[in-house]
Amino acid sequence: MKDTRAKLLKTSARIFARKGYSGTSVRDIARAAHINVSAIAYYFGGKRELFLQTIRVLVEQHRRRVWGNRADIPTVQQITGYSYEQALDLLHRLFDKLLDNSLSRSDLPLERIATQVELETAGVRKMVLEYMLPFHELPYKLLVKLTGLAENSPELLCVAHGIFGQIWISESHRLLIQHKLGIGKNYPPALRETIKRTIWAHTLGILSLYKKGIKHK
Repeated sequence: MKDTRAKLLKTSARIFARKGYSGTSVRDIARAAHINVSAIAYYFGGKRELFLQTIRVLVEQHRRRVWGNRADIPTVQQITGYSYEQALDLLHRLFDKLLDNSLSRSDLPLERIATQVELETAGVRKMVLEYMLPFHELPYKLLVKLTGLAENSPELLCVAHGIFGQIWISESHRLLIQHKLGIGKNYPPALRETIKRTIWAHTLGILSLYKKGIKHK
């Protein structure tokens, strides 16, 4: 029974990532998993709950790859008490893990589901975004500490997503880099380090403007 449920979740991640929520039927998933469609109703009740459970699994896998144990994740209260140097060090370590995930395509199903969400109905967008928001709280808090910008201000949100947007290298950008450099899907270690250094240098440049009190006008 556990194997059947796990197989359905693994298959649904692949199908939802390729076809989106609206474009996927429970029959599509059951057929791809070689499991009777009634199993989806038995384990999940229907497509909506299967979708939610799929996102939960993908998000939990992402969290474990980045943080390991839950006890290793700093609390918002801890970050508030960090020095500038401690916050910068945590941001650097977070970038390192997130880039490893992105460059190894570990989060590809989750990434594809997230990028397709704009094409979905308002209800589906809300479902996905509600799972994504808690993962943004910690980066927002770090950047409040590092920039002095007000929490939830438009400028902070622009800075945060401008910085973290560097990490989520889109599939089209990955393909262009691979094609231009004549490499396969796997990034050589030296290229990984070049990408990490470049993105971190850009990030330090952005943060230095705020540390010096130079704000966007």
